Amino acid sequence: MTDPQEVRADFQQMMGRPESELDLARAALLVAAEADPALDVEREMARLEDWARDLRGRLTPGMNNLQKLARLRAYVFEDLGFDGDHQGYYSPANSLLHDVMRRRRGIPLTMAIVLLELGWRVGMPLEGVGFPGHFLVRLAGEPRDLLLDPFRDGMSVHEEDCRRMLLESTGGRVDYDHRLVASIGKRQMIERLLLNLKSSCLRAGDDAGALGAVERLLLLHPGDPEETRDQGLLLFRLRRYGAARQALERYLAASPAAADRASVEAHLARLRTLLSELN
Repeated sequence: MTDPQEVRADFQQMMGRPESELDLARAALLVAAEADPALDVEREMARLEDWARDLRGRLTPGMNNLQKLARLRAYVFEDLGFDGDHQGYYSPANSLLHDVMRRRRGIPLTMAIVLLELGWRVGMPLEGVGFPGHFLVRLAGEPRDLLLDPFRDGMSVHEEDCRRMLLESTGGRVDYDHRLVASIGKRQMIERLLLNLKSSCLRAGDDAGALGAVERLLLLHPGDPEETRDQGLLLFRLRRYGAARQALERYLAASPAAADRASVEAHLARLRTLLSELN
């Protein structure tokens, strides 16, 4: 069994490193380890290394990156059998990297982490692309920008595909802009992973899991008003009234003109009543 406090401390230490020293897969596994105390991070890292060794054996000296990409796609999506989880898309399990590696099913971001980690291990200049609603991967260094969809067998996607996906995910509320397909860093990928985990836990009614995601987002952005508010509301639902009151008071102090001030004040009034009844 893994000590949750040690896992949280390891996560905080990892995320405090410079971007160049941040281990994406290990950070993602530390996120998962809070949800699954039985998770052996070193064993899962070794599994990635084994896959990379197997992939490396399928490459020949002098291969260019496009040739390596063809082998990477075949290895991940044919030999290992990875596929997008279309049926259980919103399950929290799809944001837990070890579970994705075990089931060979995931959402675009966690599938991208597998592609990135294996590609990096064989010398490919892959980058994460934080496209709204559908994470992508970029193969850098080619004459023409090459974007890949990790959710659909690593297939190439073009601007018209991105426009269609954006329309589907936002209902037309966001206009396409080339900046939406900019590459992002590993730290931003972990933030997005935590936001996905938070959302899926809320959808599944797992308030404790959502709170854990919020607490780690607050480690990355201390005092973030929105996450502080959500922390307070989740603590309230989990009946941790004293901590809930403190979080919601911090939120209103940081955002005195918040649009939801009346609602938060109503929660605070209820909390004060509950706390007085407990004393």
